[in-house]
Amino acid sequence: MVPNHLTFWIYNHVAIFPREMWPKAVRANGHILINAEKMSKQTGNFITLRDAIEQYSADAVRLTLADAGDTVEDANFSTKTVSDTAILKLTTLLALANEGLAVVESMRTGPLQLFA
Repeated sequence: MVPNHLTFWIYNHVAIFPREMWPKAVRANGHILINAEKMSKQTGNFITLRDAIEQYSADAVRLTLADAGDTVEDANFSTKTVSDTAILKLTTLLALANEGLAVVESMRTGPLQLFA
C-alpha cells in the first residue's frame, strides 16, 4: 500500500499508460482559504464540499473553485464569489444559451466558411 495519494497517482500512471501519456506536471495546493483565512474547524469557517453544494449549487461551487487561484498561493474559496458573482455569471450564461436556442432555426446551415 502507498499511503501518499500523490505518489499512488504517479505509480498508477506509470503502470497503466505509455510514457508519452505520463503526467508532465503536478499542481498541489497548500491550505484552502475561506475568505482569505485558513479553513479550520477550530475557527469555525470550515465547509465541506457537500455543504457548499447544498448551500450554493454544484455549478456555482465549480466556478468558484476554478476562480480560487492559479498561482502558488493557497486557493481562496470566496463566499462572495460563490454567492454573488458565480450565480450572476451562471444566470447570464443561461440567458445567453436560451437566446441562442430561440433563434437556432433561423441560423444558416451548410459547410463552414471561414473566409468569404
